[in-house]
Amino acid sequence: MRTLALRTSGVALVLIVWELVGRRLGDALLAPPSSVIAQFVPQLLDGSILAALGGSLRQMFVGFALAYAIGVPLGVAMARLRLVDALVHPWLNMAVVTSVAALVPLFILFLGTGFWFQVSIVFIAAFWFVILAVCHGARGIEPRLLEVGRAFGARPLQSFSKIMLPALFPYLFAGARIGLTHAIRAMVVAEMFVIVGYGALIHNAGLTVSTAPLLGLILLLMVLGIVANWSLTRLSRLLAPWYEHRAGG
Repeated sequence: MRTLALRTSGVALVLIVWELVGRRLGDALLAPPSSVIAQFVPQLLDGSILAALGGSLRQMFVGFALAYAIGVPLGVAMARLRLVDALVHPWLNMAVVTSVAALVPLFILFLGTGFWFQVSIVFIAAFWFVILAVCHGARGIEPRLLEVGRAFGARPLQSFSKIMLPALFPYLFAGARIGLTHAIRAMVVAEMFVIVGYGALIHNAGLTVSTAPLLGLILLLMVLGIVANWSLTRLSRLLAPWYEHRAGG
């Protein structure tokens, strides 16, 4: 309860400061929360914003699902096989420091501006971070656990499902949380380049006189990220109670 109270107090303090500063600067520079609510909520209730967000999320989840489905086994392979690590590691180091926005024009040239363009951008944004988290976790598995499995005649597939997978649970969810965060960012970046979906709403809101619509869209995106992160955390605690201890809380 104390933690919740402190977090609520922190949010309330920021909102109060934002309201005071916003009223002084005006809507053109920094709309206060009261103006954001007054202008953004009616737009939210008419359904157009949620419709655009829903369409964007469908494409985002396809890209994220592909990144996760391929990234998890590749991360495990990197941790257990030197050849795979030697082949993939240089690309991993380069990819995690490369801005997705820098790759967007290249993807547009090859894929156009349709569904698979947006899916591919989300895939690239999340893929490498999933690999990084899973690889780190797989390397931390104690060798004696695998040795005990082999001593009892466990086959490679059994060792993976009965020993490695439970030990990897915290890192699987850590990879999902990090990857999903980057996937949401990439979704907006890709759409802002081609002016479609939720990214188009943000782009167009940035051209208006008042900053209230833009701030409302950004806040909605932040709430989406918080809900997604909270949902994955709750799911991880349900499926793997040891998650919080292994992942450092």
